[in-house]
Amino acid sequence: MKTERAKEILLQLLKIPSPSGEEDRIMLHIMEFLHKLDYDVHIESDGQIIDLVVNPEAELFYEVHIDTIPIRAEPFVRGNIVYGTGASDIKGGAAAILLMLENLRREGKELNVGIVFVSDEEHGGRGSALFMERYKPKMAVVLEPTDLEVHIAHAGNIEAYFEVDGKEAHGACPESGVNAIEETYKMLEEMKKLEPFNAKGKYFDPHIGIQELVCENPVYLIPALCRGRLEARLLPDQEVEDILDLLDPIFDEYTLKYEYTEIWDGYKLEPDEEIVQLAKKAMDVTDIDEFGGMRSWTDAINFMYNGTRTIVFGPGNLDISHTKNEHIDVRDVVTASEFLKALNEIYGKGE
Repeated sequence: MKTERAKEILLQLLKIPSPSGEEDRIMLHIMEFLHKLDYDVHIESDGQIIDLVVNPEAELFYEVHIDTIPIRAEPFVRGNIVYGTGASDIKGGAAAILLMLENLRREGKELNVGIVFVSDEEHGGRGSALFMERYKPKMAVVLEPTDLEVHIAHAGNIEAYFEVDGKEAHGACPESGVNAIEETYKMLEEMKKLEPFNAKGKYFDPHIGIQELVCENPVYLIPALCRGRLEARLLPDQEVEDILDLLDPIFDEYTLKYEYTEIWDGYKLEPDEEIVQLAKKAMDVTDIDEFGGMRSWTDAINFMYNGTRTIVFGPGNLDISHTKNEHIDVRDVVTASEFLKALNEIYGKGE
């Protein structure tokens, strides 16, 4: 019964498109869902961003974003597997929270934690930033696709846009030109050789790579200009500023110009921290047994930067999120809901 109900809740969410900037309809749906359960909903907005908050005085919050990337795959179901943009990232997590709230009401149990549904995570993280301007919870669980691992570490990141200059020549005369594509890959190879990107991590390794590259060549030329975007994933204990000091000279050598558009340090929680200990107790009663580390930017960064000790947890798989094959097993949605419910009860008892 829980599996079928989880599937129903998730499909309702997936059938309402909510790419970043277009979250109004799904926020209304969630608000109506919560009102039917007699939960008070506080609307937080700055005129552009909308967040929904339940139990605002709580010191432990569950946070989930309800925006997605632009739609790449329409929802459909095969057995217990639900497909569609947002299924894994992270409407499966939103469904887990809604299922938990529904079950708490049916069982006559108290909601001891706060809940916040935020917008704009995929675009700029402004929803979680707005929430943290107005609320300062002590601890948080940020819902993201972790394959039901409890992530107590989080990667740092560097994003940079760049232009690499070459020299035009006829395509049959490479010796007379400088190929901007080849120069770009020379630049990348130098960066890959840097010591920080050859380190090893407990939950993931650092990485640097090019995720976008545009090199126009309309008339059979040695390409003279490439524009691209570079992403670096850092270990939780690697300092961003130290890495930038190593990257700057390489960018200076190879590029016409470059700009860092995102930089943040990662973090790791200690085993004896309260949120980790609470999570461990909830794990013990729900047969969840893996800790891990989050490899992508999440709203947890905004929470931690504002002093809220934060773990990342949820159903779904990060590897397939944002792809045309994005999907989730609704049985994992149920398991995630049970973990969140157990944590709510443990926290409420002060264990």
